[in-house]
Amino acid sequence: MVTTTGVPLDSGLQVLACNADFCDGLEVSIGNDNRSALYWYLDFASRTPKWIEFLMSIRNFAVGFFHLKNVGNLSDVPPPSAAENLRIGDRVGIFTIRSICDKEVLLEIIDTHLDVVLSVYREGGNFPKVKVITMVFNHNVLGRLYMLPVAPLHKVIVRAILSNHDRLITRNT
Repeated sequence: MVTTTGVPLDSGLQVLACNADFCDGLEVSIGNDNRSALYWYLDFASRTPKWIEFLMSIRNFAVGFFHLKNVGNLSDVPPPSAAENLRIGDRVGIFTIRSICDKEVLLEIIDTHLDVVLSVYREGGNFPKVKVITMVFNHNVLGRLYMLPVAPLHKVIVRAILSNHDRLITRNT
């Protein structure tokens, strides 16, 4: 089940939280699995539903009129097994790796109108989960206008990606 979550106290996002213009966090159970946070990002992104990729293609076309980045597709990532070979600065899908450790990967998109920082945080314990937290930092009016339709869509999109994973876990248990 996908549920709402906050920023973990030891997350790299904590130092950024007070300046964020948008923050959204969701978590999903990963079963008894301790693979790295980057593995889980690659796994989630590779299973992006086609309707989301369609929306991304519309987005990438439309932003060209405003001289913003065409970020590509969420699912354009290497296979999850490549996680151990990726480093800071590598591009994975629409994001670039900002920082990486076993339990958290921070990914980013830097653009003229806004910056996006995504945390994929693996939480251990008796009920292992992965938390996906997105923060957006607007730079100007264009960033604020861009986020008006994107903020509500973002919540639907991330939930759909994580629900897609949750259905696989439920089916396999």
